[in-house]
Amino acid sequence: MLQKFIPLGNGYTDVYELLTLGKQMNDRVQHFLIFHTLKNTEPKSSLALIMKPTEVGDFQPIYICLEGIDTPNEKKESKRIQLFKQLADKQNKTPIELEVQPSSHFRDQELYFQHLIGILRANHYLKPLTLRF
Repeated sequence: MLQKFIPLGNGYTDVYELLTLGKQMNDRVQHFLIFHTLKNTEPKSSLALIMKPTEVGDFQPIYICLEGIDTPNEKKESKRIQLFKQLADKQNKTPIELEVQPSSHFRDQELYFQHLIGILRANHYLKPLTLRF
């Protein structure tokens, strides 16, 4: 199975595209993810949707808006995160919140995405890697 992140943008207006994907393909959404990180000592969050694998091709996309949303604090939660949580609630799903390293700690974005896939597999949110012969 091929599991791959598909970046939509940095999470400003791109979050609305992510929300539309979640609404339009609600039968394919497997998990709602919120990654919290410290980026340049400023807390940032990423929102992602893990989709169910495709029937043909065994491809599992993970759509992500990367590190463009202010991380919520006790006083105020971002409107974008609120909308994401509301969509998850409408689909009877609980968003999974994880603290991760910032992407700036990695040489390139693909290495960062492989790091996140490893975390998701270790926590059983993604199926483990299988070998094909």
